[in-house]
Amino acid sequence: SGLTYGAMMCGGKQMNTETKEERFVFTQLSIDQTIKDKGAKQRLITDIGFLAHGVIKNPTANHKVLVFEKKGAGGAEIDLKDNKITTRIKPSKGCAFYGHGAYSVDGKLVYATEYDEESYVGKMTVRDAEDFSVVGEFPTHGEWPHDCQFIDEGKTVAITNGGGNIEGGAVPNVSYVEVGTGKLIEKIEFDSELINAGHLIISPKGDLAVGHAMREGLDTREAMGALSIRPKDGKFKTMVTPAAVTGAMKGETLSLCLNTDKKLVAATNPYGNPAGLITFWNYETQKYEAKLEINQPRGVAMTLDKNWWVITFGKEAPGVILVSAETNKLEEKPVMFAAASQGSHVYIHDYWAE
Repeated sequence: SGLTYGAMMCGGKQMNTETKEERFVFTQLSIDQTIKDKGAKQRLITDIGFLAHGVIKNPTANHKVLVFEKKGAGGAEIDLKDNKITTRIKPSKGCAFYGHGAYSVDGKLVYATEYDEESYVGKMTVRDAEDFSVVGEFPTHGEWPHDCQFIDEGKTVAITNGGGNIEGGAVPNVSYVEVGTGKLIEKIEFDSELINAGHLIISPKGDLAVGHAMREGLDTREAMGALSIRPKDGKFKTMVTPAAVTGAMKGETLSLCLNTDKKLVAATNPYGNPAGLITFWNYETQKYEAKLEINQPRGVAMTLDKNWWVITFGKEAPGVILVSAETNKLEEKPVMFAAASQGSHVYIHDYWAE
C-alpha cells in the first residue's frame, strides 16, 4: 500500500457554533502524509446524514468500506477513492441497525447486527454484498445486539447482546453462534447486573475481551464501565483490581484494540476519572499493565507497522495522538494533530487515495 502508519477512518459529528446546526461526516486521514506535511491530510464526506459507528473493510475491493449507525436506520457503502457514498443501506422492516457488521470470508455476503424496535430482540441480517438485498437472517440469542467478530474461518460469530433495561430486561451476554444454522454454541452471561455487553475483541488464538457500558436505565456518565477477559480455555472474569484503576473506569468502556505481540488489550473510557482514561491489560494473564490519562479518549487502533497506538480524543476540538506500543507511554514530545472528527471508534486502513 506504500503506507507505514496507515489511513485513519471514522465517523463523526460537527456543529456550527453560530447556528448550532449539526452535520454528520466521514473522515479519511492519511497518518503518513499528516506527519510528513505537519498538518492533517484528510478527506471528508459531509452529507453522510448519520453518525457512522463501525467501519467495515471490503475484503475484495480495498477502496470500499461499509458503515452502520448505532441504534438507527443509517447504513452505507463508501467508495474511498471517489470519497462518496455509493449505496444507502436500510435495516429490515421494523428494525434498526446497532452499529456493527462484517463481510463473509469470500466477500459475497454482508452481516449486520439489528434489533426489533419494539421487542429489542436481536438478529444478524445477511445481505448480498453486491446489491445489499436481504438473503437471510439468524438470531443473536439476546436483546440489543451490538458488536460481532467472525472466527473459525467465518463458521462462527461471537456477538455481544447488550441486554434490556436494568428494570426487568434481558440479561446481557456474549453469544457464540454457528453461522450456517444460527445454532447457539455458547452463551456467556455476566455476574453484575450493572454492566452490559458492549464491544468485544478476540485474539487469533481465541482470547476474548469485552468492554462494557452502563445498563440501560443507569446514568451514562457515573455508572461503572468495566472490562472482562477470558483467556483461551480460561475463566471469564471482570477486572476488579487494582481498584483505583477499575473504579476510575466510569461510564462506557468504549473502544478495544489488541497488541498481539505484547498480549495486551487497550480499552478507552471517555468519561473515566479524572477526565478520560486508557487502560492496558494482559489478556492471557488477566493482569493490569498500565494507564494513560487523556482528555476524552474514544477510538483506539494500531498503525500498520504495529509500533504505535492511534488514539482519537477530545470533544470540542477533536485530535489524534500516537502512543508507543513498546512503552504504552507518551513521548516527551508526542505526535499529535487535529482531525475533523474523533468518532466512537477509529479504524486503520491500508488504502489511501491521492
